[in-house]
Amino acid sequence: MNKNLGEVIKIYERNQIDFHKLLYWHLCFGVVVSDIDSFCLGFYSNSEDVETACEIHHSDTLFVTMHSGDMRKALEKFRHDFQHIAFRREFKGSPQVRVHPMDSFYSRLK
Repeated sequence: MNKNLGEVIKIYERNQIDFHKLLYWHLCFGVVVSDIDSFCLGFYSNSEDVETACEIHHSDTLFVTMHSGDMRKALEKFRHDFQHIAFRREFKGSPQVRVHPMDSFYSRLK
């Protein structure tokens, strides 16, 4: 099993969240990146309301729901398509939504 996927499943199980339901939603309406380097769930949103999913042609923000592994590689495909990246670190005790310019955020990743 992809170690990053396994890590995400453990986090959701510890927090009693139905991972399969969340994965299904992201497969239908959002973004799923899964490879040897990373696992990432996200959705398209607009900087005026980053927590609400929208169709890609109305989107300027990639909201990352969950990520494990090499974020730089996971975001490579998306870095030129979005002006912003947004996320929340609920599992790390920080429920505040953060929004950053995609270019500067990506350039800081190592």
